[in-house]
Amino acid sequence: MARIQIFYKGRRKRRNYLFIPFVVLLALVSVLMVTFYGLQKYAVISDDSVSVELPILSDGNTVTDSQGHEIVSFQPVNVSIVFDEPDYTDVEAVTGEDVPPMRAIFVPYTDLNQDKLMEYANRLNDGNALLLEMKPRSGQLMWESQAELAVNYGVVMPNEQTAAMQGLIDELKSLDKEIYLAAQISCCIDNTLPTRTQNYTIKTETGLNYQDDNGYWLDAYNFDVRQYVAQMAQELFDMGFDEVVLADVAHPTLTEAIPLIYTREISTERNTQVAVCGMAKSVAEQLEDRESGYLSIYCDTKPGLVKADLTTGQDARFFMKIFDRVYLKTDKSAYSYNVADIESNVELGNVYDRLMPVVENYIPDNSSWVLVDVPEEEED
Repeated sequence: MARIQIFYKGRRKRRNYLFIPFVVLLALVSVLMVTFYGLQKYAVISDDSVSVELPILSDGNTVTDSQGHEIVSFQPVNVSIVFDEPDYTDVEAVTGEDVPPMRAIFVPYTDLNQDKLMEYANRLNDGNALLLEMKPRSGQLMWESQAELAVNYGVVMPNEQTAAMQGLIDELKSLDKEIYLAAQISCCIDNTLPTRTQNYTIKTETGLNYQDDNGYWLDAYNFDVRQYVAQMAQELFDMGFDEVVLADVAHPTLTEAIPLIYTREISTERNTQVAVCGMAKSVAEQLEDRESGYLSIYCDTKPGLVKADLTTGQDARFFMKIFDRVYLKTDKSAYSYNVADIESNVELGNVYDRLMPVVENYIPDNSSWVLVDVPEEEED
């Protein structure tokens, strides 16, 4: 027979003992944080190590200031900052993989009118493109540019030709031939901007703008010049050009040692490659977010295909990594050797479409070329 409980036993309350380690851990963390921040003022940093020196452990010779802070004397150290020149050999190749063949006729700025442009378009039997000289070495802009330097210094000279340029581009793009349009601009040789201001030109010792047989030279080191080129190129892309070609990205070739004055101080020794390749890299970076279009550049010398040419500052090996094409003035007999010189440095795309031969009065046997019409001299 079961026993009857007269009294009710109360339910025992369970105790959460897991809470105790949490409280201990929290207290330990709090003590460590207080200790860490509290001892920071006693930290002594030297060239070799970091240590904590407590006042209670000092040897009595410690010197303190009026607020009780220890005064530590260090041995004098001679400090010098050394700036290394930019190294363009390790730059990663990022462009040129999908460059299409381009067989173009060069159109000088003097022929940028409707009649002449249609005449060039009708000549495109073996070709598929026109290369328009939109800014010659004269510095004249063939469109109504809103680039900052052009507007600020009155470089833009609106006329019937510049007003009609957008319509001419649209008309060429609408033809059944589906013409590929490229625009060429002279970058560092400019005979207009230096007549408005001397802020962006290379100068002689006497303070005069430097010039040679090609014209006046803008300073490739100058950030505003680099931005000017990038702004012009972006405008041409916006107008509908499929490709923009940068000409005269170079340093003037000096036949003798002439002291020159530049617009900008630099931290390394003056070097034409630093000036020119630095400008090329800056312009390419400013345009890397463009929505469409190919960006190309001229190399003016054959030595620049195999090494940095310090006479002009150009390095086609580097240009091939950041530009879609490298344009080179050459001839039929030399082009195969030009390809052999640069081919090992063309990491992306087809070298025959990326090394663009610019030739006079004949069409080369190549998938890409630019034909320049030059009047032939009459024989006596």
